Order: sequence, then structure tokens, then C-alpha cells
Amino acid sequence: MTSSKVRSIATLGAILALLLVGCNTTYEMAVDAISNPSITDAESYIIIPRDPETDTNDLRYKETVDYIKTALSGKGLYEALNAEDADMVIEIDYGMEPPRQEYRVVEEPVFATIQHPDTMQQVAQTDPRTGRTIVYNVLVPGRRSKELIGYEERLKSVVVNEKYLELTAKENTITTSSDIPPQEIWSVQVRNFDENNDLREYIPIMAASVTDYVGEDTGSNHNIRLKEKDDVVQFIKKGIVQKPASKADLPTNEG
Repeated sequence: MTSSKVRSIATLGAILALLLVGCNTTYEMAVDAISNPSITDAESYIIIPRDPETDTNDLRYKETVDYIKTALSGKGLYEALNAEDADMVIEIDYGMEPPRQEYRVVEEPVFATIQHPDTMQQVAQTDPRTGRTIVYNVLVPGRRSKELIGYEERLKSVVVNEKYLELTAKENTITTSSDIPPQEIWSVQVRNFDENNDLREYIPIMAASVTDYVGEDTGSNHNIRLKEKDDVVQFIKKGIVQKPASKADLPTNEG
């Protein structure tokens, strides 16, 4: 095999390794969920932005809502056709806080240069005129290599971008006129704290984090890790969303 082919294969291998690393990025999420045990039969919903100034025609908002609907469908919840028919109103809020600088203790690898010993190698050379072969010894210098010998801790300054997604489900009081605020049914808050500032990349990951915690009570922050190829992330990105349904569309026990 020629040296150029060897270099080409090595380059291709390096590219594939980088692609695999990108596909296996680990996302760390902090999830905090609470629920109201007195309300357990709410299944249909409508989604509204928490901030009334939000442009609901914005493509980013629509994309986020689609991810959330997919996550809710994984819990057996469905979107109501009419706001009046919904069991609950789900307020959503998402975004990224202003970046802040933090100092974190990180472990960094420590490498040492290893000098391998010299070796003697026998070399045979044939004189083309006499046909006589002469064998002599050649000193081959030992190679140098870098080897991992441990890790050391150091304080590192990092810029943290806090990304968040919050869902709060409340009783639907659209058709009632009362001064009593609607009861909260459940709430899920997802947050990520790292250096990445690409909110769009993280929205489906945060939506995937919601899936197992709707209607649950974590008691406190629960840290989870997700990867790009995890089934729940792929489920969210495929956008398997149930179409809006009205109560008239639901199956009955008659007949």
C-alpha cells in the first residue's frame, strides 16, 4: 500500500471519527416537575405562549410548539380542536438567558514525552559487481511518543448560556367567568447550562426531556443526559403529532 493511500485512509478515518463524536454529543438537562394530585383526568389541551406579546406566527415558535405537541402525544395527551373543549391550557415559555461567566473546576489530561530506547538492526547489502553480501549493524534511534500519565484539576473560566423550556398546564376557564384563578394541573421546567448558544439545537432535546415528566413530581431538580441518537430524541424530531380532536371525535362505548 502506498504512503498516499495510507494518508488518505487516515484522513478519512479522522473525518468519520469527528462525525461520530458530533452525533454522540451528550446533552445534560436539569428537569423540575410538579403535579396536582387532585386533577388526573385532563387529557385535551390548547397551547398558548406565556408572554402575550409572543408572535405565534413566528417560525421558531411554531417549530417549538410542534416539538412540544409530539412530546405530549407520548403521554397520551392530544390537542383539542376548539379552545372551549380543551381540558387544560398549557402555557409555554422558552429562550436563553444573557450569557454569564463562571469558573469551573475541570480535569485536563497530562501527557509525558516518552523516549524509547535505541535498537540495533542488522542490514544486509549485496555488492552488484561481486555478488558478495555484507551484513552490518545499524543503530536505530528510539522513537518518541506522548502517553497519558494522569489528570490534573484546574480552574477554568467559561461562558455559560442558560437555555430553558417551561410548560405549565392549568384548568381551562375560557368558558367560565370567575375571579378565582385557574388551578395549576402540572408544570415541567427544563434547563441546560453549557457554553453552546444555539437555542434551536437544544429545543428538541429539551422537549424530549419533558416526555417522561408530564404529570410527575420530581420533588427537586432531576438531572438527565440525552444523546442525539436516543429513541426519545428521534421520536421528537420526527414530529409524530396527533391531529387536533374535539370531544365529538372521541370513541364511545355505544354500539
